Amino acid sequence: MAINKRVFSFCLITVAVAFSAIGKNAIAASGGYSSSVVAPTIYAKNLWYNVPFPVVGTPVSGTYVGLVYYSWNYKTPRPTGFLVYLCNNTGLVCFDVTNYASGFVDFTGQNVPANQTLRLYSRVNGTGTMSSLYGGSSSVNVNWSN
Repeated sequence: MAINKRVFSFCLITVAVAFSAIGKNAIAASGGYSSSVVAPTIYAKNLWYNVPFPVVGTPVSGTYVGLVYYSWNYKTPRPTGFLVYLCNNTGLVCFDVTNYASGFVDFTGQNVPANQTLRLYSRVNGTGTMSSLYGGSSSVNVNWSN
């Protein structure tokens, strides 16, 4: 009977350690922040202008951007060839948000670290001259998780 008690105790300890390890790895971290900027003024055609949305707070290391609710503002009328993109800090992961001045995009699965800024890129494609196109108040609500 003594052997059975030792085996039983060993099994209980093994199970407790396993659940402890799973519990530590299974802790979900999530959060969000809101950030505002003035959209960049576009002075000339065929050049990208951009502005970073500052990260507010300190997202947990190892977390990534998920849903991002955004709004951007430019004076109207806007010229033909006008473009607006919401991108990660490097400009490698971008969403074309030209047709909707407010809405949401989903960065889930794009591995965009939550502690890095998002950027608003804008430009006007085309030929000829243009009057400066002034940006207005723009914002993001960033959700992040691991």
